[in-house]
Amino acid sequence: MNLKELKERLIKENIPQIWWGIPGQFSPASLSWLEQNEEGNWIVYDQDERGNKYTIKTFTSEEEACEFFYNYVIKEYEEAKPYIGKGKDL
Repeated sequence: MNLKELKERLIKENIPQIWWGIPGQFSPASLSWLEQNEEGNWIVYDQDERGNKYTIKTFTSEEEACEFFYNYVIKEYEEAKPYIGKGKDL
């Protein structure tokens, strides 16, 4: 899977934009991010409301990074779904 396919799949699954951020799809409030660094590595990380980054995993290939990121975001969203809109901290 590449970035274009990743974006299409996340949209098809109705995952709200606040749950994910990828290159070309900027959303400053996103919880989980996939970015390519200056060395060409792909980094999956979570970011808190203060901008602190917490690296989850690093990849050398876009395909592996996109596949991992997709599964990670789906899992996180599914786990949080019962609490969304209930006034509870995620």
